[in-house]
Amino acid sequence: MPAPKRVMLDTNIYDLIVARRGFGERLDRAIESGDIEILRTRVQEEEIARIPDAVRRAAMRKVRGRLVETSEAAWAGLPKGRTPSADALIAATAAECADVLVSEDKELRALVAGGIEVWRFADLVAYVDSLPAPKRR
Repeated sequence: MPAPKRVMLDTNIYDLIVARRGFGERLDRAIESGDIEILRTRVQEEEIARIPDAVRRAAMRKVRGRLVETSEAAWAGLPKGRTPSADALIAATAAECADVLVSEDKELRALVAGGIEVWRFADLVAYVDSLPAPKRR
């Protein structure tokens, strides 16, 4: 069995997953079957935690994924005492840990141009929908 495709989701993608009827379940099946692995950092977790709508926040937290440490590369070249932006942390970590970054944010997608694949939400949907249906047990 091939290794799962490691996918880093920008926080805006969690919202789209929740909003698209039935997609969360299809994504969950792809995770369970080992076709895809969702990666996240404390950045996405903190951004989701700040969402004021409790129902939306809870739904976004249901998207399963593995927590990875943010990349130290995000600090490279910054003046002493400066902190990298959330986008820089996500981009550097995706470049280090993932095969694909999924985002609707043009600036974030530009930060990782080259090195790994960069998808929009529609690309993620198409990929998950192209996977073979899991075998019934």
